[in-house]
Formats: sequence, structure tokens, C-alpha cells
Amino acid sequence: MHVFCNLEDLDDGELPLCDMTFEIVGKIFDEQALTWRLDFQADATPHQPVGFSADIPIVGWDEQVDNQDGEAFYSFWGPVTLRSRGNESDRLLALLAEYYGCPPPSPQRSNWLGKLVQITDKLLAKGWKLSSQIDCLAVGIQSDPALIAEEPVRLKLFFDDGERDGHYAEIFLNIDVPSGYCALNEKDEAYRQEVVHWLSRPGHVKANPYKM
Repeated sequence: MHVFCNLEDLDDGELPLCDMTFEIVGKIFDEQALTWRLDFQADATPHQPVGFSADIPIVGWDEQVDNQDGEAFYSFWGPVTLRSRGNESDRLLALLAEYYGCPPPSPQRSNWLGKLVQITDKLLAKGWKLSSQIDCLAVGIQSDPALIAEEPVRLKLFFDDGERDGHYAEIFLNIDVPSGYCALNEKDEAYRQEVVHWLSRPGHVKANPYKM
């Protein structure tokens, strides 16, 4: 499955929204943390595979019910953690930044390994590196993340530093464990620079300033 096999074309003359599709290649339930640890991977031909991981807890979700046009609208709020899979994730970020038209990070890698990578792996040679871990706020949209093992879950992820006029972004993460697929879908073109900002911050990134 190619990472761009389900691009969303809005027929507006612009590039399709950057919707990425992955296969679930690993799933482990951490009984102590009551969390599903999922690994996602996709073909990125002509490049090598891309991927990332996510931790989805099955407890601690705050259910809210709103009334929309006379019908109940359910949402479930809680934390989700994104994790790097090393080179696969660095390629993913480079591919995303390229699609968004973001300039490469500075400074470029200049050591002998970087020069070698430049020959063998064009995405890694761009110098992008996905954060090792990103803690963000998530909302299950009309789907309960606690039931992720049994049914598809539609999540919206929020990246926020809690500062007025600070860094803020949203992106969709839809996971269908029974079918074995995942989608990382663009929410709005206005968030492109901020999504790359958050995903490229070094180390363990805390993008959720809210206490759940």
C-alpha cells in the first residue's frame, strides 16, 4: 500500500490534501499501562518505506455529549502519544515537508554519514528528524478510543503549547485495527507549517498543556 494511495482531491485546482495511508504492522497491548502500542508502515516508492507509531490508551477518556440538530454527538477526550520508528519516521517527515513545500532544515547534515545517505536515501539526506515522542491531546469523534481493538476509531489530534498566539496545529488520525489500516489526514492547509514545527522538535515533545 502506497502512502499516497488515498489523497483527497478537492477539485479546486490545488494539490490534494495530504492524506497518508498506512498498514498496521505491529500491535501490542500493554496490560500494565492499559494502552495499545501500534506500529504503522507504508510503501513510499520511489523512496524506502515510511512509518510511525502511536500509543492509544483504553482508559481515561473523558466522554462528552452535545446536541447537534436534535441528535446526540459523542466525543471522547484524552491523551495520545506519537513515536518515531527511526529512519522510517524521518523519511515520513521529509516526505510531508516536501509535500507541504517547507524548506529543508538548517544546517544540513555535513558529516561523512550525511554525505553517504545523500547518495543512497534522498529523503534522509534532507536532514529532517521526527521527534522521538510527542504527547498530544486527542478527541475521538463519534467513536470511543477505548474500543479501538474492536471497531474503527476516528481521532483528531491537537498540538498546542498553551501560549496565546503560540504554536498550534490539528491533524486527523483514523485507525481501523480490525482491518489493519491507518490514515494520517490533513485537517487544514493553514496548519502545514505548524504540523512540521511540532513533528520536527527534538526529543520528547509535550504538545498537550491540558490536564486530563
